[in-house]
Amino acid sequence: MLSNFRKSALVAAMAFAASGAQAGVLFNDGLDGALFNAAASGRGVMVDFIPSANLNSPLGAGTFFGIAFTYRPDGTSAFVTFQNETTPIADGQTSITGMPVRLFNGGTFGDPFTAPTNSVVGTASATINSCESTQIMLDMTDASGLADVTFDYGPIGVSGNCTSIAANVSCPATTTAVGDDCQLPANISGNLYLPAGKQYIVEGQVSVTSGATLTIAPGVTVQGSSNNAVPNFLAVLNGGKIFANGTANAPITFTGPTPTKGSWAGVVLAGTSICNDAVGGAQCQFEAVPGITYGGSDLTDSSGSIRYARILYAGQAVAPDEELNALTLLGVGSGTHLSYIQTDHGDDDGFEFFGGTVNGHHLVCSNMTDDCFDLDQGYSGNLQFLFSYQGDPDGSFTNDPHGMEMDNDSGNNDKEPRTNPNVSNVTLKAQGMGANGEGMRMRRGLGGTFRGVVIDGYADRCINIDDAGTFTQAGSATAQGPGLTLQNSFIGSCAAGQFQDSSSDPYLVSAWYNAGNGNQTGEIMVRGQFMPAAGAPYLEGNEVPNNAFFVPVPYKGAFAGPWDTWYGGWTVNIPAN
Repeated sequence: MLSNFRKSALVAAMAFAASGAQAGVLFNDGLDGALFNAAASGRGVMVDFIPSANLNSPLGAGTFFGIAFTYRPDGTSAFVTFQNETTPIADGQTSITGMPVRLFNGGTFGDPFTAPTNSVVGTASATINSCESTQIMLDMTDASGLADVTFDYGPIGVSGNCTSIAANVSCPATTTAVGDDCQLPANISGNLYLPAGKQYIVEGQVSVTSGATLTIAPGVTVQGSSNNAVPNFLAVLNGGKIFANGTANAPITFTGPTPTKGSWAGVVLAGTSICNDAVGGAQCQFEAVPGITYGGSDLTDSSGSIRYARILYAGQAVAPDEELNALTLLGVGSGTHLSYIQTDHGDDDGFEFFGGTVNGHHLVCSNMTDDCFDLDQGYSGNLQFLFSYQGDPDGSFTNDPHGMEMDNDSGNNDKEPRTNPNVSNVTLKAQGMGANGEGMRMRRGLGGTFRGVVIDGYADRCINIDDAGTFTQAGSATAQGPGLTLQNSFIGSCAAGQFQDSSSDPYLVSAWYNAGNGNQTGEIMVRGQFMPAAGAPYLEGNEVPNNAFFVPVPYKGAFAGPWDTWYGGWTVNIPAN
């Protein structure tokens, strides 16, 4: 059987009753391959699981469809299908029974086309035992002329998208059952594992303390509490670690109780890498939550790993005029792994780097009220394949929502360690956002190496450089750097102009940009809202920073071409292209 499973947010997870009885895998679209039995070669069943379009649906919700082609005793062909037509798959369900089996007859293949007829000739049941074992039973009526049959099949090849993980029906130790959900403790110590099959609630500040480890299984949802009397957020403190490693078809979701901006506060990681805002040798204090400290000298400090995860509807106020970002990174070290992460519909920034040396790749920020990527306090990590899409139709933006806002220090532009990242392959796209939004705002003594940046659609300028210290780092109107360079990039159009040129500045931003090697301006050629169209001029001419972290690719922007939809399947609220 050849299956055409679509990617989605669901997980293939083993489900065990509390008594340790029946086991099975939740229905999902990560089971890919041709199901057959070598002992009965030539017979198989095509299946497809179509997940529910509702993001809030439980694991396994959707439609299971199967099709089999066989022969009657007289040698004539028989073509049957089965699916759960009326009964939805329930949360935690690992088997389906009572699916009508329909036998098709007649019809024509060519023109003119005529549809076949069908009649119900039995019932089917299906159980996914594991990634390697599927059992389908057809209970046929006498009138069908077909015998009952049980198919014990496995795929020709097990897809890397299939993940079999134990899913408990009871809450893990140290968590508290709240209805069908499990509430996390205020302080996590030791090792806490959150398996699939439950939703986990964050109420107040939930801290992963020093020496503790929080591990989250693929497909799990961690949700902020509906009790907004206190800010609800997850904080991984100095010395704590989080391992939230989803998969492309089973991402981990951090979200609020309602699909509205700011319905919970977000995720915070605090490490012991650099931070230039420390006073008197003490650690830096987080401006929004002063009780959280960070920073030090351990450049390779590890806070764990987040991969294939999305952080939705964050930005809840934690103090007057202070909202948490979707993902706040405080002095996080390069031993931390960040990749394939989306922040969406937050009521502040998407990703904010307060110092640190953490690296990241394939990061998506969409529909934020404020900035998408905010770099500050001496951040000096490596970033590649960043995609910012700011086009939320509800129009809720701050007065300066930028694609990238990057600072060193307002009081001392030359404070060390300087904010000095290496960044390549960035697409910053805006549509219908606030009047003051800019693609890149570089200010307050920023340094850094930027390559392959594509900017288009912002309501203000595409690029703005502010402050004397930044202009000094950037060089001159005829030569960039050495402190700040932007090269091999492409600027489309922004409503107020491509560049913030001012006669009061040391030199024109436009002249500085044009002095950069390989920089271009022109019409942005896109397919749909943001994907590069075939033949777009920025699909060649990039040269990534000379650093082992970066994948050497020839194209500018986050995408290699109209087919390079690496964000597809695991992200939400991105327009179709």
